[in-house]
Amino acid sequence: MGYWESHSAAATDFWISPEFATFYDFDTVDGFISIATVQERYLPESRKVLEAHYAACWAEGQPYAVQARLRSTDGRVLDCVVHGEPEFDARGQVRRVSGIVRDVTEETSTLRRLAESEQRLADFVSTASDWCWESDAAHRLLPYPKPLAGNAAFQTVAAGRRARWELAYAPEDAEAMAQHRADMEAHRPFRDFTYTLIGQDGSRVSICTSGKPIFADDGTFLGYRGTSSDITQLRAARALLDQRTRALEEAHQLGKIGTWSHRLDAGRTIWAPELYQLLGFDPDTFEPTYENIRPYFLGGDADRFRDVQKRVLRTRRTEATDLRILHSDGTARDLAVICKAEVAHDKVIGIIGTVQDVTERKEAERQLEQLAYSDPLTGLANRALFTRQLATLIEGSALQGRSGALLLIDLDRFKEVNDSLGHAAGDKLLIQVAAALRQEFGPRAFIARLGGDEFAVLAEGCGMSDAALTELANRLIGRLSVPVDLPEGEAFVGATIGIARLPEHGATAEAAVRNADLALYMAKEAGRGRAQLFEPVYAQAVDQRLDLGRHLRNAVEAGTLQAHYQPQLDLRSGRVTGFEALLRWTHPGRGPISPAEFIPIAESSGLIVDLGQWVLREACRQGRAWLDAGLPPRSVSVNVSPAQIWNVDFETTVSAVLAETGFPAALLCLELTESLFVDHTEQRISRTLTALSCLGARLALDDFGSGYSSLGYLTRLPFDCLKVDRAFVGGISIAPEKRKLLGGIIALSHGLGMTVVAEGAELPAEVDVLGGLDCDLVQGFVFSPPVAADEAPLVAASIEREACRARPKRNRL
Repeated sequence: MGYWESHSAAATDFWISPEFATFYDFDTVDGFISIATVQERYLPESRKVLEAHYAACWAEGQPYAVQARLRSTDGRVLDCVVHGEPEFDARGQVRRVSGIVRDVTEETSTLRRLAESEQRLADFVSTASDWCWESDAAHRLLPYPKPLAGNAAFQTVAAGRRARWELAYAPEDAEAMAQHRADMEAHRPFRDFTYTLIGQDGSRVSICTSGKPIFADDGTFLGYRGTSSDITQLRAARALLDQRTRALEEAHQLGKIGTWSHRLDAGRTIWAPELYQLLGFDPDTFEPTYENIRPYFLGGDADRFRDVQKRVLRTRRTEATDLRILHSDGTARDLAVICKAEVAHDKVIGIIGTVQDVTERKEAERQLEQLAYSDPLTGLANRALFTRQLATLIEGSALQGRSGALLLIDLDRFKEVNDSLGHAAGDKLLIQVAAALRQEFGPRAFIARLGGDEFAVLAEGCGMSDAALTELANRLIGRLSVPVDLPEGEAFVGATIGIARLPEHGATAEAAVRNADLALYMAKEAGRGRAQLFEPVYAQAVDQRLDLGRHLRNAVEAGTLQAHYQPQLDLRSGRVTGFEALLRWTHPGRGPISPAEFIPIAESSGLIVDLGQWVLREACRQGRAWLDAGLPPRSVSVNVSPAQIWNVDFETTVSAVLAETGFPAALLCLELTESLFVDHTEQRISRTLTALSCLGARLALDDFGSGYSSLGYLTRLPFDCLKVDRAFVGGISIAPEKRKLLGGIIALSHGLGMTVVAEGAELPAEVDVLGGLDCDLVQGFVFSPPVAADEAPLVAASIEREACRARPKRNRL
């Protein structure tokens, strides 16, 4: 902190304290320095604000505190807070202004890193299958901030405002709910509390929830925070399995199926014939002694079964347990075993028991677990199971001193495979990558697919050196960087890997993933196709992401963005009836930046609104220019982000752009994705879309079928056009089920008076199928990629000529 004084509003210099001069490397004469010298060091935006406040302090006696930025002599940008305070004479006139300057660079940097950390945590939570909840100090649930799909029973808990025990829960949960209430009122954490709610319409939902109490710094109880899962279907499946199991058990008991007994005096175990048959042993050759049967138990079940029998003999209680054992044919079987002490004359003389084969039920449970925690495409663990396994590994590492490693694997050029060979080929490639990972690591590692083309490997108990870890990753990269033969053609991909040691590089699952992700990011920055071990300096990568956001903002302000245009062909007339405007950005240092990289940055920083408005204005300006050049009237489609709808008066913005550019509203098509309907009420959406429709603009529902599809949107909202997601188009020429589904979508849309656009067509065969399904418009690389504005009319003319030549041939067919 440094001090300064100014004795006149007209003074050209002022006094600064030695601390001030030292902090910012200023040269003074007896403590005085030119005001202009100091002002030159401040960044332009800070300089203007400080000059205005300084002048107002002298003129009006207004104190001030301004956050500003200045550049040090070594080029670093420093953050500081400048305070100014007037001192008045006896007449009330300002006779002196003094203040302090406080260096807040480290504090500001910390806040930026905290914001990034919180955003990353929010991303992890938003992709989880569970939902989070909070309650106040009176245990009333807070309303969930986002709409959650579910029946009336589910909505009662999502609505909040009541304690859990004040909801309409199932009568059979009364005792458990009372205990749960006691736990919460005693401020005890709880885990996996399960209960069933009943809605006013009789609907039911079963919920599994966990929570922990939250306290203020002074110990005041604030409420609870936790997570919940809808386990209605899982519970129903388990209830059905339990019912079948009980029926089988009763039948076995009545028929004495699978019984066995052991007498203490004789020291001999006797099996009933049914038990020999159950396990596949020959009663003439197999003696059921403990030594003979022990090798057939899996894992530690032999010792566990021995412990159960000892407890039964000691306590005389009946106990049940589940065991896994090998059948004589080598297959694993799940057994439900019941042991009971045999008592005669109040003396334990042995043990009797029954055995039930519950392999089918256990397999069903494992399948349910597999469905909940596995990736349906590759069969690997999914992100939810990966997060749980990573947290367990880190916890075990901390408690038992073990170590491990996390490898994040990102495929290179995977998008090129999707774009060139289609998404079906991409799926097959991901399956082959998963198989290669299994073969490389085997059972000694935990492998997961986190989504898209991103995989993760957890190697527990990994005591490798940094060099050995990097060598392992490079060997894996080499294995994944060979040509892959697919039915659609040969694919060339590679891999980039980020490595984090556990627990050194992450005391929590979030920190470990963040640091491995930073290592992956740095490996990509270094040229992809390589492995990189995390180093603390990689935290600077976060600042680079912020820097990319700043460059993007500068590009918007400077107007250096570009719009490319992809044609849309009318299959009936063979005319190009319109273009979709797509944003492109060339970074001054890095060159062209993929929208997949800069759009998420724009969305997270709020810049997406400015980007969307720039594209809208540029597309309308270009559309007007084409009309003025005498070209045929063609529509221009513009993608609209949900943030544009909710953060600005969008209908007013559209109206102003149309008036400014002179582009006909009837030729403007606004494309909105189904994500628009996730966080906001349909009533508000309808009001906004109706206003846009009244302007004369056409409305298209984009990426239909890719996320939150609802037929209700099509009947209640004023959409003119439906754009079918590329997932329905890719491979349609060889997938009859896709043709049936797409045919139904097209028929439904036409029945509602809507135009259908199929996007993502890559093959002429797909266009032929779409024509046979009576699809209206087709857009995709089969005709043209997005091109610059000056090329678009030439490409359109070429497409129309080709369509004209092909039309007679198709008619003859």
